[in-house]
Order: sequence, then C-alpha cells, then structure tokens
Amino acid sequence: MHPLFLALLATLFTWGMTALGAGLVLVTPRMSQKFLDAMLGFVSIF
Repeated sequence: MHPLFLALLATLFTWGMTALGAGLVLVTPRMSQKFLDAMLGFVSIF
C-alpha cells in the first residue's frame, strides 16, 4: 500500500478513537471510579 494511504488510515483511526472517547463522556453522565481507573490503566500501557 502507498504510504500516504496508510497515513490517512492511521489518522482516521486516531480521530475515530478520539471521537468515540469524547462521545462516551457526553453520553455517560457519571462514571464509576473503578471504570475510570481501568481506562487510566489501559492508557498507561501505551
């Protein structure tokens, strides 16, 4: 595959994950502390 196409796919994937996370915050009024800790732990892996 062409490198520019791969860059576009990576950009769209990153944008999609960011939008999904923002949407989760907008839809869910309150999140449990345990869920927030799990999300923080997942992020620190990367």
